[in-house]
Order: sequence, then C-alpha cells, then structure tokens
Amino acid sequence: MEQMKFEMGDPQQEAPKRIKKKTAPRRTLRVLLAVVALVLAAVAAFVLLDRTAFDGLRRSIAYMQAEKDESGCAKLYQYNGDGTSVYADLDGCLLVASGKEITLLDAKGNAVYHTALQAGQVAVTAEDGFAVVYEIGGKSLHLLDSKGLVKEMTIEGEIFSVEMGAGGKFAVTLKKTGYKTAVSVYNGKGEPLYEFSSAQKYLMTAAVSENGKYMAAAAMGQDSGTFVSSLQIYKLTSDTQQADASVDGGVYELGAVDGRFCAVTDKALCFVKNDGAVTEYSYQGATLSRCSLGGGKFAAVLLENYSSGGLTHLATVNTAGEEIASLAVESEVLDLSAAGRYLTVLYSNRLVIYDQKLQPCTVLEDVSSARRVLMRADGSAVLVGTNAASLYLP
Repeated sequence: MEQMKFEMGDPQQEAPKRIKKKTAPRRTLRVLLAVVALVLAAVAAFVLLDRTAFDGLRRSIAYMQAEKDESGCAKLYQYNGDGTSVYADLDGCLLVASGKEITLLDAKGNAVYHTALQAGQVAVTAEDGFAVVYEIGGKSLHLLDSKGLVKEMTIEGEIFSVEMGAGGKFAVTLKKTGYKTAVSVYNGKGEPLYEFSSAQKYLMTAAVSENGKYMAAAAMGQDSGTFVSSLQIYKLTSDTQQADASVDGGVYELGAVDGRFCAVTDKALCFVKNDGAVTEYSYQGATLSRCSLGGGKFAAVLLENYSSGGLTHLATVNTAGEEIASLAVESEVLDLSAAGRYLTVLYSNRLVIYDQKLQPCTVLEDVSSARRVLMRADGSAVLVGTNAASLYLP
C-alpha cells in the first residue's frame, strides 16, 4: 500500500487567511439610520430657524395643512370689524381690536381670546409675539401674546402712546400729575422695569432698544422760540441720561432698526445709536406718506413730492441713512408692511412682495377686498378686509 507524503511547507510564506463571516446588516443599518436622522434633524432645524434662507420650504412645512385657493390664499379669519378696527400679527395669530372689542384668532381661525370694550379710539403695537391694545387718552391697556391675554393693566395717567419692543418689553408714554409727561417700561409679564418723568420737556413717544437695555424718549422743547426735537436715551439700570440726540423734525413714530433707534420725523428718518450718534435719511422736501420699521435690517418709506407733479417714491433705507433701493410708484398705495427680509405693498389693484432691494418676489392680482396687509418674516402675508382676512402663501 502506497504511503501518503505530507510536506511541511515553506515557513517564509504567509499563512493562509481565514475568510471572515459577513457581519449581520442590523448594526450597520442602525448606524446608517442614526446618521440619516441626525442629518434630517440638522436640516429641519436650519430650515425652520434660519430666517435668511429656504423661506419657501419653511412655509410649506409651517402651513402644510392650510387649504389654499388657486391664487394661493387660505381663507382663515372671520371677525366683526369696522372702519376703526386695528390689526396685528402675533406669531401666526391675528389680533383685531376696536373701541367695542378685542379678538385674537389662532392659525385656524378659532378665537382664543375675546373681550368687550367701552373705549374711544384704540391703537395696537406688536412685535416679537407680543402686542398691546390701548385706548389713546385712556388709562387701560391689554397685554397679549399668541395664547391670549397676559395682563390687563390700568395706568396712572393718560396714555399718549405705547411702543412694543423685542422680548415683550414695551414703553408707555403718558401724562402724569406733577410732570409734563412720563415714560414707564414694562416686561412681557406687565411688570414695571423703569420709569422716567420729565418736568422740562414734553415726551411724545418712547421705545426700548433691540437688546432691551436702553430706552429712548422723543422729547420736544423750545430753543430761542423754535421747537426742537431730540431723543433722550437712558439705560434701564440708571437714572442718569446716557445721551441727548437732536433729530430733524417732529417725531411721528419711534422704533428700532438693526440695533439702532429709528425716529420717523416729518423731515427725515433718524437712526440713533445708544451713545447719541445720529445718521439721517432726508426726504429732500418730499412728504412722508407711509413708513414701516418692521424689516429688522431696513426701514421702508413711501414719499410724495407734490412739487414735482405728485411723484410717489418708494425706498428701503439702511441705518447709514443710505437708500438700499428705490422705485417710482404710479399706482395708489393702500398699505405697506415690512418683516424679515421682505416688504409687501398693497396697491389698489394688486399686492406685490419685494425683497429689501425692491426686487419683486411675487405678485397677487385682484385684491379689491383688502384694506390692510401684514407682512410675515417667512414671506407670507395677511390680507385684511373689514370682516375677514386671508393668508397669502406664495
């Protein structure tokens, strides 16, 4: 019988490798799903939180359930209104107020707050998800957020004006016994934060800075028999005046734009730093027709120049007092509103949403029933009529 021979092999050669068993795909799949989930979460957070990009996608997500007609409008709001009603947008809710009642409607058109009033002329100021409804010359005001009433307040003095600022802080300018006027600053709960009383000058209106640390009051006094206007600036932690900045013309409105106070006067837009430094955008003799400070990074003005045949001039302006863009307007303008990166103009025959360079983003025809427009930072706009309002979703 033949014997089998076994070779020992070459010890310098590499040993044969064992074929590894394939790992089960379960662990790999879990890792892949986790990575995908993280990516989707990051994208969703960026889309929903970033106010400078993907507005169309953000609108499609936020208003996914809205039923739109062929024009892109969702009929959402029904209310009792009249020619004296005032309106504001609160984080997707519509606030409607008159001397008879206050109504807050949620994103589905349901009333989340309603109260009857017995007041004269009312006004509303809103920003950053808060609003105040107040009676001009009265003593009461209603502080609201998107959930309803935060606090009903009675002020010790006649209210001249209220300006809402960032984070729910607001400034109330009022007539106070023993002084010409006074300003009280409150937080988003209606709690007092600061008070300033003026015995020398009349205070027309006041506002809180974007960072919530300063208050500016528009003061009017006399110098050599001539009325002069200025902004008196105070830090909310000190009674010492921070600055006294002269502004050109009587102040109609006071707010904040891109980190500065913005005083809207009859002659110019005056942008004022907390240290009192002023830059101006002059109307060059034109008459201010409308203005909106809601753009955050820019202000929008509509000017009429009667000396040149009634030419109407629409412009967006930065805090350096420079025009970002401008255009001549030939149609009647019923309203304008700025928010985020957008400016919407309600003409008598159409609605146009522009970017801050006044490039048209979208146009909506047939807006005959609309009387007011409220721009939203996401690029949508609320078209307000006497008794109903709709949401335009481009």
